Amino acid sequence: MSTTHRRKVSGRNKAIGGIVAAAVVGGGAFLFSGTALAAGVGAAYTKTSDWSTGYTAQYVITNDTGQAKGDWTLEFDLPSGAGLSSLWNGTSAVSGQHVTVKPPSWDKDGLAAGESVTVGFVVNGTADPKGCVIDGAKCSVDDG
Repeated sequence: MSTTHRRKVSGRNKAIGGIVAAAVVGGGAFLFSGTALAAGVGAAYTKTSDWSTGYTAQYVITNDTGQAKGDWTLEFDLPSGAGLSSLWNGTSAVSGQHVTVKPPSWDKDGLAAGESVTVGFVVNGTADPKGCVIDGAKCSVDDG
């Protein structure tokens, strides 16, 4: 004759187990939805060199959408008195202090998933650009 020993689980332990399970499932859902919402095209600003009357800088534009991105728009504002001297790896239009950059005409394939392009430029003036957005999303600053 066999007997089965069953351990009785207290109500307190059941409640703790339920809370832990809900936190794990809820945290996982938050993690996955947060990742999905964050994916897109991003741009990070870095000043690469400077001198008494100007500087060179770049925006590294990265496609994290998971699919090819044929078009993107980078926008930023130069400080009063500053001017864009040159720009490469993009086509720029300047209106007052506002700069709009689109992919270069020679880039027919756009940005593949996970790919980056570096848009470099020279500014006559010493202050960094402000108000950067890439496809409507705020850019970041690379502190590295």
